[in-house]
Amino acid sequence: MKVAFLGLGRMGAPMAAHVVRAGHDVTVWNRTSGKAGNLVELGATEARTVASAVAGAEVVVLMLFGPDAVRAVLSDVLDHAPGALVLDASTVGPDAAHEFAKACHARGLRYVDAPVAGTVKPATDGTLGVFLGGAPEDVAVAQELAELWGDPARVRHVGGVGSASALKLCVNQSLGVMAAGVGEALRLGHDLGLDRDLLLGVLGQTAYGWYVGQKLPMIQADDYSDTTFSVDLMAKDLDLAVTSADSDLEVTRACLDQAKRTLAAGHAGEDYAAITGHLAGEGEANGY
Repeated sequence: MKVAFLGLGRMGAPMAAHVVRAGHDVTVWNRTSGKAGNLVELGATEARTVASAVAGAEVVVLMLFGPDAVRAVLSDVLDHAPGALVLDASTVGPDAAHEFAKACHARGLRYVDAPVAGTVKPATDGTLGVFLGGAPEDVAVAQELAELWGDPARVRHVGGVGSASALKLCVNQSLGVMAAGVGEALRLGHDLGLDRDLLLGVLGQTAYGWYVGQKLPMIQADDYSDTTFSVDLMAKDLDLAVTSADSDLEVTRACLDQAKRTLAAGHAGEDYAAITGHLAGEGEANGY
């Protein structure tokens, strides 16, 4: 297929590489230039504009920061990729997914929301989970590409447009709650005089076990620079969860507040585990 891939960040670049290696005719674009070198070496073509990237594309893959970033490029996609399938791997929330699908359908394009579950290593290994939301005939086309960056056993059609984006918000909400919860557990342990390493070891054997196992080296070193999923993205997704729900998600709002405070403290771009470290050490002169 002739594929345009828009967005070459931590996740987009390795995902696009799988498409190039599979032999598809791939044109790539990124808002900030200089990220396509390895992909060009693999055989991709780099475009300077969205319009030139999507011209003649059968499938346009979007892996962008969020709804606003998608809106910023979608008009060019609509104008220059007639009849294409828009495969939106960005995390945009169900309302935006419906909005984008409506805009595509009005212009004769197709739309599938296809957010991923996983971070940089699974993206590089091609073992991400992928949720697909859309019409069955559109998902059939999308799945062929999604299985290049996703584990086929974890690529699933979950319903109509918006259902995949809704599921992704629930997944990321759980991660945000864990990050804040472990931070408060560490703060509680500090207040009660517990040894930090003892507490982390025991927390690793509780329901927090997966998260502590993933983030323990960062927490122990108090260094969150080896980012897999940034605080910025977590804050964006928690905000999407809060604004998408009819109910008042009080716990999620509290976790969003902690993510915002972590950003305000200077941790933009760092791994979302910085929420844990910031919350645990907040108010302590020497951290915790």
